[in-house]
Amino acid sequence: MGILVLSDSHGLVREVVQVAGRHQVDKMLHCGDFCVDHLREPFSRMTLVRGNCDTTKDVPTEQQTKWRDLNILQTHGHLYGVKSSLLRLHYRAEETGANVVVFGHSHTPVCGVERGILFLNPGSLQLPRGYDVPTYAILEETGLTPTAVHVSVSFYDHHGNPARGLGGNYSLRR
Repeated sequence: MGILVLSDSHGLVREVVQVAGRHQVDKMLHCGDFCVDHLREPFSRMTLVRGNCDTTKDVPTEQQTKWRDLNILQTHGHLYGVKSSLLRLHYRAEETGANVVVFGHSHTPVCGVERGILFLNPGSLQLPRGYDVPTYAILEETGLTPTAVHVSVSFYDHHGNPARGLGGNYSLRR
């Protein structure tokens, strides 16, 4: 099992319920701009961060989650200027010791490793950019060595079909 990562659903509920029920996962992370009551199902079962369009102050702007051998930094991204560069987000990952960063805000699916840190933006379930359909992602730990954690990232469209050209297998620092 793995972690379901979604972002920028901007008020969608039915679609988020469908995505959450489609995959058996250990955790569900929403990277902000959910724009609904965070206590509503299935959002109440997710680890949430507040995006620039979310109004509740009960949800933090950043979370850190340990899962297996992954130290995951979760944020929306607007406070780190992710639409222009991932540099500030990379510095924050270094500060927190994260080997995975999940974020949203740009609505553009992104997945890549820089200096042993995986940067993952699942795209948007509402208003996708940079890809022709709404997307979300699943992150799985696939192996471990003394110096690296191996992960797989799979992207899906809003109907649960694999999203072509996105994701892959990566080695991260331990």
